[in-house]
Amino acid sequence: MKKLFLLIVALTGFVFLSAQDRGYVHRIVRELSSPALHGRGYVRSGDIRAAVILEKEMKKAGLQAFNGDYVQRYSFSINSFPGKLTVKAGKKKLRPGYDFVLAPSVTSMDETFNLHWIPDTVTTIESALKIMDTTGLSRSLVVAPSGIQSLYRTGFPGARGVIQLTKGNVWWHVSGAREPSGKIALMMRESALSKETRHISIEVESEFLVDHEARNLIGYVPGTAEPDTFIVFIAHYDHLGRMGAKTLFPGANDNASGTATVLDLARYYAANPNRAYYSMAFILVSGEEAGLLGSFYNADNPLFPLSNIKFLINMDMVGTGSEGLSIVNGDLFPRAVDIFKQINSEKGYFANIRSGGESCNSDHCPYYRKGVPSVFLFTRGAENREYHNVYDTPERLPFTAYDQLFGIITDFAIALQPELKNEK
Repeated sequence: MKKLFLLIVALTGFVFLSAQDRGYVHRIVRELSSPALHGRGYVRSGDIRAAVILEKEMKKAGLQAFNGDYVQRYSFSINSFPGKLTVKAGKKKLRPGYDFVLAPSVTSMDETFNLHWIPDTVTTIESALKIMDTTGLSRSLVVAPSGIQSLYRTGFPGARGVIQLTKGNVWWHVSGAREPSGKIALMMRESALSKETRHISIEVESEFLVDHEARNLIGYVPGTAEPDTFIVFIAHYDHLGRMGAKTLFPGANDNASGTATVLDLARYYAANPNRAYYSMAFILVSGEEAGLLGSFYNADNPLFPLSNIKFLINMDMVGTGSEGLSIVNGDLFPRAVDIFKQINSEKGYFANIRSGGESCNSDHCPYYRKGVPSVFLFTRGAENREYHNVYDTPERLPFTAYDQLFGIITDFAIALQPELKNEK
């Protein structure tokens, strides 16, 4: 059976490699990453603006809808920074997204704080507590050296807030953004804050959005042989949005890249329905950056039985590839990984394929937890390592191994006909 599969792949490989549309993928990434969509977050409903575009793309591709509509609506509450955001270290004005990021749970304020510096030699909160006088810190921010990595999330006992210094680029973590807080936390580049600075001023306008409307988008191509069984391709299209009116997080690799790939696959199968042995479902979810909210909602409210899913492939950050392909959750589905590696050995798509263990770090997780065989694919490469920062732009995203990614995914779909049984 294995020899027969490899023969099929060898005979059909040219068809699949010539089927992807790199120009289309680049165009979608540029459009999703443009300032007009406000980082696909919640300021000015950037995520909804993106959803409108993606719905049109599904319609143009010719996908079928489950309930006459590609849109699955739900809602959640979220904090946002739509307006003024100014931080001054002494008289020096710092740049949001470049010099610092603000924890997304911070509320509106216009205040000046004293700074208390933890010595560079201290590497733990416990050590800092032993040498610092923590009384009278309720109106102060504690400045933590880069060696202490946890204060941005945990805070410092007794202090109004913290500044976590970092040697590299500042990046935005959105966990907790659904619950506004009186606490203050900033992640700041070491080079942006002089050790002589003793005061910092923060002026921020936040807006807590109650029951923000969100949308998942779902379409499919009916299978020719087993239409009640599904292969699912999923990606999240939301990103971090704006930090203040002037700072944009474009999210080209994370995850306009995965979104564009899912759409390209949708166009391919819609144009070649004979290639869809099983029904091919394409799901674009929102709310991932706020805690996998869209995929959890869809998994809890599926438009077709989850038990009918033969395999689910989640694509998140797939714009590189010079160093290989990674399969998160792969160790739980070794036969699937074996097929990916067999294909790669035959076709030489990637330098290597790495398989990892269980992780709830992207949109495969809610489905896997409900018993759906699910993996998360991402590509690796030094050509782009930007993550949750202002530098994740389309210009920095080469899609080095996009043809290979498209090829190995479509070849994998062939291999599921019908050798691979669901692995529970």
